[in-house]
Order: sequence, then structure tokens, then C-alpha cells
Amino acid sequence: MVEKYLPDSSSSLVITMHTEFQQQFFAEMGPRHQFQFLYDAIPDVFFFTKDRDSRMVWANRQLIKRLGARSEEDVIGAYDSKFFPMEIAKKYRADDCFVMETSQPINNRVEVFYNETKILDWHITSKIPLFNADGSEVIGVAGVMRSYKAGKRWAAPASEIEEIVEYMRTPEGSLATVEELAQRAHLSSRQLNRKFQAVFGMSVRDFKIRTRLNSAADDLTKTDLSVCQIAVDHDFSDQSTFSRLFRKHMGMTPLEYRRSYRNQMVVAQDQPE
Repeated sequence: MVEKYLPDSSSSLVITMHTEFQQQFFAEMGPRHQFQFLYDAIPDVFFFTKDRDSRMVWANRQLIKRLGARSEEDVIGAYDSKFFPMEIAKKYRADDCFVMETSQPINNRVEVFYNETKILDWHITSKIPLFNADGSEVIGVAGVMRSYKAGKRWAAPASEIEEIVEYMRTPEGSLATVEELAQRAHLSSRQLNRKFQAVFGMSVRDFKIRTRLNSAADDLTKTDLSVCQIAVDHDFSDQSTFSRLFRKHMGMTPLEYRRSYRNQMVVAQDQPE
């Protein structure tokens, strides 16, 4: 398939020779999982492999630690629902199914994942389908994640709305309307919504709500403020609205989230370094 893009037959011959060279080397190499040791050495990047049912088959050391697991044994065979709120686990599963059912990758999808303080924050995720030995059947999915703040710039198309997203994280930006945000980005509201749908899979309005919920979740874990006070601090109309939206997006109530986080922190503190 590569040859039809080559300018002449001599180039085609070179590609064929290179392919044979690669095949010979990999045929002599031992188990492919040797590469996993390299993945363990890359800081702040999370690699994983899942089977058809989205059960974890392998995770690098950084991911195991970020999930708050005691060891690899706590991760292998587990579903995302073991470590994440149900609604987030469902979203991960839906992405896995898309990749496996279409045999198409997901590249640079921005979604929530735990940051270094175990708070849900935005990360960039890519996933690819994994095939069986003869390439006839998809048997799972592999992926890589990193914080969107890890690099100076986001990957396209996320970079196109980076300034707006950062602005929305400020007190002033969190109160801006969709129309005001679009004007700041020199776009129409419809164009801005399309870009947010492409990057985050949600509208600007839903992203605004999600960003406020993420910030509120941070306060739930780092402070002893009441749920009512946190709702006020993050511009929700009342505690009932805040609790309803929090449960919808996180799969649990604010107080359940606080208890779950603190229980996980106790487990993490008991882990050996």
C-alpha cells in the first residue's frame, strides 16, 4: 500500500528492503513486552492496554501510581469503574468501543483524568485498536495520556481554543457568556461550539459547567467547606442545582466524592515508595 505514494520504483525497492530489515530484527527479538520497561521510564506520561471488555491488561508504573493502586495486581483485570466515577468510566468505555468497532484511532482527545493531586483535570488522550496475530480481528485497545499542561502548546485542533479554555479557568472567564467567549476568540458562537465539540465532545456551555464542577471537586477534596458554601463559591444558583449537576457528571454526590477521595488517599499513603 505504501508503494503507490512513492515517486519511482527505486524508492519502492528501498522501502521494501527497510521493511524486510525490520521484520528480520523483530523476528529475532524476544517478547515484545520488553518495550514496557521503556514506558515505565517516561515521566508524566501514562500508557495502558485493555482487552475487548475494556479490562486493564497492562499499565505503566506512572499510571498505576496515578490510579492510587497498591501494585500492578490491583490494576490488571480491573474496569475503569474501579477507579473513576461511573459517568466518567462510561465515557472511557464508549471511546474504547468506538476504536474497537471502527478500527479507527482517537487522536488527541481532551478529557478528564486524575492529576498529580488526584483531582480530575484535563488531559490529552490517544487510543489505537490492537489486532490479533494475523491482523484479522481487533482484540483490544492501547492508549497514552498526558496532561494538557505538560507542553507549551496543545496538539491541534485543541491549540486553536487554548487561550479561551485558559481564560474560562479564571474568575472573570468563568462568568463570561458563550457570546462573549466567541467574540474574544474572533469566532461566531456556532464556530466556537463546533471547535469545542471537536476537541472535548461537548458544547461550550457544557464545558463551562464541567470546568466549574472540576474546580468545585478540588475544593471538596482540599478543604472542609460545606457543600452549600462550595456551590456559592463556584457560582451555582443553589446547593440543590450544584448537587444535581455534580451527580450527573461525576456519578456520585459531592459528599460521596469527598469521602471516596479521602479513602483513596488513606490507601495511597499506606503504599510503599
